[in-house]
Amino acid sequence: MKKYIYFSVFILLLYLISIIPVSAKEIRTCVRTDSDLHVRERFNLGSNRNDIMTTPCVDDMDKVYDFADLLTDEEEDKLFEQINSFISQTGYDLAVVTTNDNNKRSEIEYADDFYDYNDFGKNSTRDGLLLLIDMTNRKVYISTTGNAIVMYNSRIDSIIDAGYDYLTSEDYYNTFSKMIEKQEYYFDIGVDEKDAKTIIIDEYGNASYIKYMPYGLIGFISGIVTLIVSIIIYNKSKLKLKVGSTISYMKDKIITKKQDNLVNTVVTHTLRYSDTSSGGGHSSGGGFHSSSSGSSHGGGGRSF
Repeated sequence: MKKYIYFSVFILLLYLISIIPVSAKEIRTCVRTDSDLHVRERFNLGSNRNDIMTTPCVDDMDKVYDFADLLTDEEEDKLFEQINSFISQTGYDLAVVTTNDNNKRSEIEYADDFYDYNDFGKNSTRDGLLLLIDMTNRKVYISTTGNAIVMYNSRIDSIIDAGYDYLTSEDYYNTFSKMIEKQEYYFDIGVDEKDAKTIIIDEYGNASYIKYMPYGLIGFISGIVTLIVSIIIYNKSKLKLKVGSTISYMKDKIITKKQDNLVNTVVTHTLRYSDTSSGGGHSSGGGFHSSSSGSSHGGGGRSF
């Protein structure tokens, strides 16, 4: 009878253990080797091999990579659902990552490399975002790629604000959740007009920032050029008038003696000058940086 009771208790314990959630879900990973780096071919530059090898290799479909074990299984499941809803709504990819083992030089490099050297990004422009909580450096960081750079370029601080109070309270689930909600909010509003006019994304997702010369500066330069040209014209006109007066004086002397020689004679003077104009130009850069893969990323972060 006792053996039966012990056996029953043992079975019950096994059952309870099987249904109790573990502290963190298993993250599906892969192993990078010299023969298979598991990266897009165009990102294998040769010089960035160490950057590739020190970047975790993951399944891009998981979307939640809680290496620092900051989230419960239930929270990961809810974030996974929220992320996939965001992807369906916006057409942008999205991943959230936590780490307490950042072996890169910064949280920026970790976030950019994680995105580039795994299969993230929608369309040829690799549109998407990565939200990182770096416990090594105590930083929260958002990396944007492709058209997500344009959409969120001037809104990074506001997105971080949405989750920052939760972050400082160690509520990591709501940190991510509130930031994602803010991203959805801005997507519904649409691209900021200024960013839409000044940021260009090429077919590979690389960004350039067009800076136009301000209208006020163009007007000022045009005014200066016009003033200079007017002074030149005025001075040349005065010179011609002085020469013309001397010629008239000499003509009078000649007319006194030989009036018949000047009958029906007309003297004309043509003043020639060049027209100078100024125009605006543009320069690229600003607001973006290149990662170790050579691709463009926007974004921003904050200490906590």
